[in-house]
Amino acid sequence: MVFVTYGYISSAQGIKFAADLKLGHYMKIPPRLLFQVQIAATIVSSCTQIGVLNWMFRNVRGICTPEAVNGFTCPFARVHFNGSILWGVVGPGEFFGQGAMYRPLIWCFLVGGILPIPVWLYARNRKNSIARHINFPVIFGTMSWIPPATGLNFSVWAVVCYVFNYHIRRRAGAWWAKYTMTLSAALDSGLAFGIVVIFFAIIYPNVMGAFSWWGTEVHKQGCDWNACPYKGLPEDGRFGPTEW
Repeated sequence: MVFVTYGYISSAQGIKFAADLKLGHYMKIPPRLLFQVQIAATIVSSCTQIGVLNWMFRNVRGICTPEAVNGFTCPFARVHFNGSILWGVVGPGEFFGQGAMYRPLIWCFLVGGILPIPVWLYARNRKNSIARHINFPVIFGTMSWIPPATGLNFSVWAVVCYVFNYHIRRRAGAWWAKYTMTLSAALDSGLAFGIVVIFFAIIYPNVMGAFSWWGTEVHKQGCDWNACPYKGLPEDGRFGPTEW
């Protein structure tokens, strides 16, 4: 798991940093200045993460377990741990090797490499075609967040993007070009700050019951919260091959 953490996280963060530098290049931000900001943000966020993590392990009862209070079940960490078990202890050959249960999924690499080509060929001479807005790398890339992301995460993202990148962009293009990136950063920052305030003001003091209404309970009524399986276990109580 340590190897996966250093190997995967380092490459993933490197790609994100490169994407930020590319965006900064488009926005005429000096690369050296942007790199300094990235390094400073990395140091601050790393120290903050370690401090918050140690505090939560000492003060949140049952953290990272199904019995954790206030839903602190650590979904990302559990997915990361389970993935380390599957790719390390069990091994990919048992899942994707010749004759394995998930062998057909190997064809998805070929599908992902070929599928953008016909869409690009179709849309390159059709300026008003909706196909010009279809980006399969983005579509397939977002699917990598499932799990632990759920339909609730994607539905909110889809609504916000549709409103701002379609309606507002068409009706107020100048405003969209000037303020949309600032608004995006403000929404992310406001959400993060609001979560901290709500946690220490309401959730941690255990006064959440006084604020119980439809808006605080509706998310518990669906399968996202209750983890409803699409398919149940067979009668013998197991799935997969009979022998490994």
